[in-house]
Amino acid sequence: MAQGLYEYEYDQVSLGRSKKCDLIFFDKELPLHYLVIRFISGQLVVQSQVKEPFFFVNGKKISGTLKIKPNDTIAFGNNQIRVIKANETNVSADFSSAYENFNKQSPELKFALDFIEEILLDMEKETNV
Repeated sequence: MAQGLYEYEYDQVSLGRSKKCDLIFFDKELPLHYLVIRFISGQLVVQSQVKEPFFFVNGKKISGTLKIKPNDTIAFGNNQIRVIKANETNVSADFSSAYENFNKQSPELKFALDFIEEILLDMEKETNV
């Protein structure tokens, strides 16, 4: 179990099993891209990226999007995180346009990277069984 204090200076933080997430959880029950914490209209929210499984905020079962605040605890599977402090920033973590350009210029490389990620996740599953 990893414990620690993590600080992000971006407008969102992604959580899941994917190596592309900001916080990576090695819980084989979690989706690759599970949750995103971000500011929307000045409010800090946690958003599910999938329909199931559900997550919990302060013990309340949630799906979809929920406004959160400092000291709220977000729990999922055997994991939990607590938001200590949150300030809205103008530093964007949205690399979607760069990713789209990369994808247009080198689609075979994107395929290779996705393939390698899936192999690594499969190897992880085999060693955790």
